[in-house]
Amino acid sequence: MSELLAARNLAAAHLVVVGLILVWDLWVARRTAQLRSSPRLIALLSALAGLLLIPAFTVLLVSSSLLTGRALYTIAWVWPLTTTLIAGQAVLAVRRGLAAPAIGIPIAAFDILLAAISIIQYAVFRGLPVAQPLLALVAASRGALALTVQPRALLLPQFAYVPILAPSAPSRRGGGTVLRTAVATVAALWGTLIVLDVPAAAIAVRSYASHGTLPIQERADSDFAVGLKILPTLDGGPPPLALERDLGLADSLGVGALSIYLTPDGASGAVLDSLERTLDAERGDKLLLVALDLSGEPPLALTQRESYFAARAADLERIVTRLHPDFVVPVVDPNGAAARALGGMAADDWVAYLRDAATRVHAVGSGRTGVMVHTAGTGPADSTLFAWAAALGSPVDAVGVSLFPWLNGAATLEAHTKTLDRWLAARGGTSPVWVLEAGGFPLSHGEQSQADAILGSLSWATGHEGVKGFVVFEASDYATPLGLRAADGRLRPAARAVSRGIKALGP
Repeated sequence: MSELLAARNLAAAHLVVVGLILVWDLWVARRTAQLRSSPRLIALLSALAGLLLIPAFTVLLVSSSLLTGRALYTIAWVWPLTTTLIAGQAVLAVRRGLAAPAIGIPIAAFDILLAAISIIQYAVFRGLPVAQPLLALVAASRGALALTVQPRALLLPQFAYVPILAPSAPSRRGGGTVLRTAVATVAALWGTLIVLDVPAAAIAVRSYASHGTLPIQERADSDFAVGLKILPTLDGGPPPLALERDLGLADSLGVGALSIYLTPDGASGAVLDSLERTLDAERGDKLLLVALDLSGEPPLALTQRESYFAARAADLERIVTRLHPDFVVPVVDPNGAAARALGGMAADDWVAYLRDAATRVHAVGSGRTGVMVHTAGTGPADSTLFAWAAALGSPVDAVGVSLFPWLNGAATLEAHTKTLDRWLAARGGTSPVWVLEAGGFPLSHGEQSQADAILGSLSWATGHEGVKGFVVFEASDYATPLGLRAADGRLRPAARAVSRGIKALGP
C-alpha cells in the first residue's frame, strides 16, 4: 500500500485523471453542442468551452516562465475565462434540470470554486492587489495538490485542477450512469480537498507579515555577500533574453555574487565557452558560484555509480578551468531532488564523491576555487552531511543551506532557522556558511509573502557571523515561478525588498 501511495504514483495518477477529465469535457461539449434538444445558451457555453479548453490549459502551463510565456502571458486571461464559462454551463445544467442533482451539484460547486480561484490566480499573476482571504483560496488549491499529489506541486504549474462540464444530455443507464457518477465523485473530492485546506492556507498567508520587518545586521562587503541566482538551469547555451535581463537585474540591485546552475550536459566545453565569454565581460568584481544540478538525471544502477561520479568530478574540473568560479557546488540538494532522481543514495556515496570532487577541484583551481557542500533540508541525512562538511579538517571549503517557506508559510522558515542555529552552534570547524537558496512563493502565497520571506531570511543570515553569503533564488521565473521578475517582465515587490536589504547592510 505504501508503494501505491508513493508521491510519484500519486502524481502520475493525478495527471491521468486530469487527462481523462479533459477528454470528458471535450466529449460533453461536442455532444451538447450537436444535440438539437440542448437549450441554446447551454449549447453555446459548451461549444465555447470545448473550443477554448485545450488552448487555455496550454497557456496556463507555459505562461509562468519568462522564456515560454513572454508572448503568451498577454492571453493568460483565457484560462479564467474558460473556467468561468464552464462554471456557467454547470450551473445552468443544474438549474434547468438537465443534470441530476447528485451529479450536477458537485460539479457546479467545484466549477464555481475553481473559477474563483482562477480569477484570483490571474490577478496575482499580473501583480494586481489581492486581499489575504482571497489569496487563501489560491494557497489552498496549491496546498491541496502538494499534500495529496506531489509535494512540489506547490511550485510546478503542470499540476493543476481542471474544470468539469456538467452532462446536460440524457444518457443510457448502466455505463453512462457509472461514468457520470465517477466524474461527479472527482469533482466532489477535488472541491473538498481545497475547502478543507482553506483554514491552514489562510494561516500560512498571514504568517509572513512580521518577517518583512525583522532587522538586518550591518555587515562589511568583505564579510558578507548578497547574491542572485541567474538563468535557468543550463543544459545548453544561456538564452539571450534571460542573460540580458538577469545580468541587468543583478547590476541594478547591486548584488555582490552570481550563482549559476548547470546540468551535466551544461558543463560541456561549448556551453562553458559561451558562459566564459559572457561572464568575462559582465562579471566584474562579483563572486561567482557554479553548481551542478543532478535532479533531472536518470536513475543509476549500483555498478554505474563510480563511473558516473568520476564523470561529474571531470565536469567540475572543466568548470573551474573555464569559468574560474569562487565556489563550485558538486551537487544541489543531494539528499532531496538529486537522490530521488538517481534512485536513492547512501551518505557514504555522497561523501566519497564530494571528497574526490574537492581533491580534483583544488588541484586544478590552485586554491582559488572553493568547494561548497549543499544541504537543502533539515532531516537526519542533511544534518550528518552538514556536520561532516563543517567539521575541522573537512576537505571542503564551505557549506550551503536553503531557506524557503512551505505549505504552512513562514512557520517553516522559523523552524528551519532554529535547526540551523543548532547546527551552527555545534559545528566543529570554521568553514563559512552560505544561504545558497532563499526565496518565497509569489504565485501561491502572494507576491508580498515572497518579499517578506526573503527579508526575514536575510535578517537571520546577517545576524550570524558564521554566515558569509546569501543568494536569492532566483532572478526570473523559469522552471518554477520563484523569480524576482515575473513571466510578463515586471519586477515583483521582492526585487525592491532585496535592494533595500542590500542597502541596509551598510556601505
